Amino acid sequence: MLDFRQQYKEFLSPNVLETSYVISMDGGGNPIFIDPSGHVFICDHDCGEIKRIADSFELLIEDCFYEW
Repeated sequence: MLDFRQQYKEFLSPNVLETSYVISMDGGGNPIFIDPSGHVFICDHDCGEIKRIADSFELLIEDCFYEW
């Protein structure tokens, strides 16, 4: 987490950095994190673009895992 805060301080606001937490990294090295409201985001480490990928961790799991 400290590495994330240091690396992305130019792209993300101090509030986002201090109140969000990284839950994973995608295959390209982009952090996936959750903000205080529970929304899940991914941050492109090349350009700093942030994209909301789910409204909650639960919805992220439901969208990514299919019944077999």
